[in-house]
Amino acid sequence: MKNPLLILTAITLIALSCNKDTYTTRPKLTFKSVNGSSFGVNQTILFNIEFTDKEGDLQDSVWIQKITRTTGCNNFADRLKIPDFVATSNLKGTLEIGYAVGFNSAAGYPILPQCPIGKNDTCYFRFWARDKQKNVSDTVVSPTIVILK
Repeated sequence: MKNPLLILTAITLIALSCNKDTYTTRPKLTFKSVNGSSFGVNQTILFNIEFTDKEGDLQDSVWIQKITRTTGCNNFADRLKIPDFVATSNLKGTLEIGYAVGFNSAAGYPILPQCPIGKNDTCYFRFWARDKQKNVSDTVVSPTIVILK
C-alpha cells in the first residue's frame, strides 16, 4: 500500500516542479494581432503585443524593425519610449504599436516610410522590449504584411 502512495506523491511533486512561472525578470512578449494583412495610403497599421514582467518595470523602450522581402525597398528600424506607469509585481498588459502609411498621420502615429521605387512592399515586423533594469525580452515576429504603393 505504501508503494502506490509513494509513486503518486513522486508524480505530483514532479508535476508541480515542472510548472513554469509565467512571470519572469526578463520581460516576455507574445504577438497577439495586427489589424490587417495589406495597407494602403492613409491607413494605419496597429500591432498588439502582449507582455508579462515579474517586477512590472517594463518602462524603458520597445524596438521595432520592418524587414522587407521586396528587392529595392528599404528596411526600417524604430525605438519607442514606453510611458511611465505605476509598477506592480507580475504585470501583464498589451502594447499597442501603430504606424501610419503614407504622408498624413491623422491618428498621431509615426509615418512608415514607403518603398522608394514605387512597388508594393512585402514585409514583416520584429519587436522586442527592455525594462528599467535593462532586461531585454525575447523577439516576436508579425505575420507577412503588404504595404501597397
